Amino acid sequence: MKTATALSVPVVRPSFTGIVEPSPDQIPLPFPGMTPVLPAPVERGDAKPLRDRSARFMQALVEVLSGERPVRQMGPWMAPHVYEQLSTRLAAHARTPRRPTAARGARIVSVHVAMVHDEAAEIAGRMVHRGRSRALAVRLELQTTHRGDKVWRCTALTWA
Repeated sequence: MKTATALSVPVVRPSFTGIVEPSPDQIPLPFPGMTPVLPAPVERGDAKPLRDRSARFMQALVEVLSGERPVRQMGPWMAPHVYEQLSTRLAAHARTPRRPTAARGARIVSVHVAMVHDEAAEIAGRMVHRGRSRALAVRLELQTTHRGDKVWRCTALTWA
């Protein structure tokens, strides 16, 4: 029987000094000197205030999904059909409200904002609840209220 050290295999690291061409069935990675095939979403400098607000919105949404906050608190920030979707889904699961604790409390751990155009943003987030990660996606649109104020309102929501 061989020892563990006898089974070790030397590590050979590839060198990417020259131009690397991907095979026909692969999507190329962004190696030096190559442009990526699919552009990565870039947060604009003016998206910083929206990112902070959307992180607070997503945190409140996570608390609703975990049963720590009542769903009615989300009503003013959601389109009617999205609020109805959320209420129906939560009623179907019949979650009982719990007191938030440090070990159990759901929290949002990452938020990524992609500006579709000046009046629409798509936000992706990751929540952690009871040691499990889940994904959230929200679309926010800048809408005018009956008073003439511009507010960001959630017009689409999905989570897994």
